[in-house]
Amino acid sequence: MKILGGNFLTREDFSKIFPFMVYVTVLLMLIITNAYIAESASRAIKANTVQLRDLKVQHTYAKSAFTKESTQTIMIDKLAKDGIKESMETRIVRSKKQEEQ
Repeated sequence: MKILGGNFLTREDFSKIFPFMVYVTVLLMLIITNAYIAESASRAIKANTVQLRDLKVQHTYAKSAFTKESTQTIMIDKLAKDGIKESMETRIVRSKKQEEQ
């Protein structure tokens, strides 16, 4: 009843309890701050996960388009417009050891 009535605040015992009350108050503030920071980090991770998934889809699409556009037949058609023709001769590359024999 003394605590609920507030009578304990007027006594000399308050000076003994005050440091503990400050300690408990600081701990509560730290717990609240920690929870806020953890929730903020969780939101950031979720947003980055969504962004990463979108970037992976874009990468896959770009890679597919590049692979499609860089096939030999399509490159031949594109280069033919500039006057560059496909070589029908095969090149033989020999190493120095093969040349000596």
